[in-house]
Amino acid sequence: MNVFRKSVATLFLSLSLAVIASAQSTIVSRKPSGDEYWYILKQAQDAFDFSDYGQAISLAEQAKNKRKALIEWEKYTMDQAQRSSDVRLSGDDLGLVREALVRGKLKNALEIMDSYLSLYGKSKFGGKFQNLLSFIDRNAAYPEADYLIGKVYKVEGEIKKAETYLKKAYVNFDLLSVPDVKYDILYDMADIAKSQLDTMNFSQYLTSRKNNGYYADYEKYMTDILADDSVYSNQSLMNSMIKVISSKDKKAMTRFFELYRSEGDRSLDALIGLASYYRISAAYVATNAEVKAELLKSLRCSALASIIAVTRIQSVLEDRLTDYSYVGIQDLLKKCTRYSDILSWGNDVGVWELFGVLAETADDLGYTDFASELMKVLASSNPEPYWQEWAVRKMTASAKKN
Repeated sequence: MNVFRKSVATLFLSLSLAVIASAQSTIVSRKPSGDEYWYILKQAQDAFDFSDYGQAISLAEQAKNKRKALIEWEKYTMDQAQRSSDVRLSGDDLGLVREALVRGKLKNALEIMDSYLSLYGKSKFGGKFQNLLSFIDRNAAYPEADYLIGKVYKVEGEIKKAETYLKKAYVNFDLLSVPDVKYDILYDMADIAKSQLDTMNFSQYLTSRKNNGYYADYEKYMTDILADDSVYSNQSLMNSMIKVISSKDKKAMTRFFELYRSEGDRSLDALIGLASYYRISAAYVATNAEVKAELLKSLRCSALASIIAVTRIQSVLEDRLTDYSYVGIQDLLKKCTRYSDILSWGNDVGVWELFGVLAETADDLGYTDFASELMKVLASSNPEPYWQEWAVRKMTASAKKN
């Protein structure tokens, strides 16, 4: 009797598991219906824009679940396609596998493959079918949704939660449909790190840098942004800039702004932030060698940032003024005063202060020819009156000292 009952129980369990497996297979084999995950995320973004943060998080989580379900279906569909002998015999070449999908009329698998090739390009996968399958497997993560949730928590002041979601988004940045969103994520993470610095005594923070994660985080996120800047990453070019600035030549400043241009607008905020950051850091290091090292890092950042700013201003002036051409930094700064939008942009980004940081840092390093000539220009032509007066005071103080 006991044996009979045990057999019945075993049979019942087996049947139950089979029913569950069948149900799960049916669910996976059907493409998820309803709104697309990207449309749900758009609704979440709309909620965020209207400060409905609870709804924004709820919809973003729905979008993540919807995408995960879609990827499960895609993985199942591609797995089923590989059961075709024609597909298996095509090897690992994406082109050959695609031809096999066409011949086999495997419509769903073909649509999945084409959607990825259209969005990312064949080179993304190195022309290999297995690379595509691996990418699909990872694609269940939804960095855009994690980024939005992180922004909500950031606005609400829940820093730890914000960091968790922003870091998840950054880890999967290669899945972003718009690659440059990567830099927005990094800027937000850097902003969080910097906001934590403002809540403590800055000197204590700097002197305990080894024990304070936010010091390393702020610099890391900013330098991660700069890692993709072709000029900043070109050591020979950056060294040549410093060589011009450090030369004992009254024309060094003029030559510097004539020689170099960069359209790396994306890097501008990171360079300006780090230029000030390294200057402050220099005040708290122990030895003269360390001070010089921090100031040189500041100089490199402020130098490239200044070049990016000049390049952008020059481009705008060329669009607006007939026959405009660059004749000097002083002329360029004076012409800025004609346009309120350029003045506002310079104030918002910190460009007018930036030129002063460049001059002062060069002076601190002993590059006085460059520094004094730039300070003269700023004292007469800085578009922002506050920083123009600052330059005048610096020149007056320097004259009294000498």
